[in-house]
Amino acid sequence: MRSVLVLCALVPAVQMFGQGVLVRWAYGPFANTGDAAFLVEGSRIYQASGPFGVRGPCLYIMQGDQVYRAADAYGALGQCAFVADGNTLVRCSGTGCARSSCALILEKNKVFRADGAFCNKGDGAFLVDGNTIYLAEGAFGVKSDAVLRFEGELDPLALMVILAGL
Repeated sequence: MRSVLVLCALVPAVQMFGQGVLVRWAYGPFANTGDAAFLVEGSRIYQASGPFGVRGPCLYIMQGDQVYRAADAYGALGQCAFVADGNTLVRCSGTGCARSSCALILEKNKVFRADGAFCNKGDGAFLVDGNTIYLAEGAFGVKSDAVLRFEGELDPLALMVILAGL
């Protein structure tokens, strides 16, 4: 009987060892942590759910500075979604990653929306404070309510892709 109880206690712990970076929803000005939203494992971004971050379907696959949408839940390579160009994230389309308009610009710990082919900086979108991402408002990116909180080291490209999808 004890061995069954020990196994029941260890199985969830063993499953969590293989996880990458878990990104959770956060709420309010004090960043109260909620359920899992995304799971970043290696070069893939998965949808996650529940309090323990159960891995769902694959959303994006990162290859170098190019980001592709997943063609299916298992992570087959689909159409190009974004290309990282320095501190900017540019929308793309097709298998050859034909560039379109800018999506986001990263400046220190602030993320701004961007418009057009020349990446004209718009209003503030997000503010990164440690492992918490807050909404930002106005031209200067003033901190507002929390949106996401991540556990571990998150690749900047993965962070930008997740933020572009919000």
